[in-house]
Amino acid sequence: MKSKDSPRHDPKRSTPKSGVRKAVRAPGGGSAIVLDFVLKRISLYNDRCGGGVNVRKDPHGYTLYLEQEKTPIARLKPQVGTDDYEIYHWSPFSQRWQRVGQPGDLILPLDEALDFIANDPMDCFWY
Repeated sequence: MKSKDSPRHDPKRSTPKSGVRKAVRAPGGGSAIVLDFVLKRISLYNDRCGGGVNVRKDPHGYTLYLEQEKTPIARLKPQVGTDDYEIYHWSPFSQRWQRVGQPGDLILPLDEALDFIANDPMDCFWY
C-alpha cells in the first residue's frame, strides 16, 4: 500500500475533477468499480418522471435516449469544475448533436438541465 507521502501519490489522479466518479474495490478484492454519481442522479430523475429514458456515459458527457427505440434525445456536456452542463439535442435532419440556443447560452446545473429536457420548451427533444 502506498503512503500518502510517497512521491508516486498524486492527489489529482485519485480525486476526480468534479467529484463525479469514485473508484471502490470490488467485493473479494477484484478490480476497482467506478461509481458515477451523475449517471445515478440522471437515472433517479428518470425514475421519478415515470421512466422510458436510458442514459449512458460517453467521452463527451451523458447521452439520454428513448429506452424502446434507442432514439437519441439529449446530451449533457459537463462544464469543468462545476455542476453545470451544456445541453445538446439530436437533430434527425442533420444526424448530429446540436447546441440548444446559441453556443454557450444554455448551461445549467444538472437538475435544471433535466427539468429543461423533460419540459422541452423549445420542442427539440421529444418528436
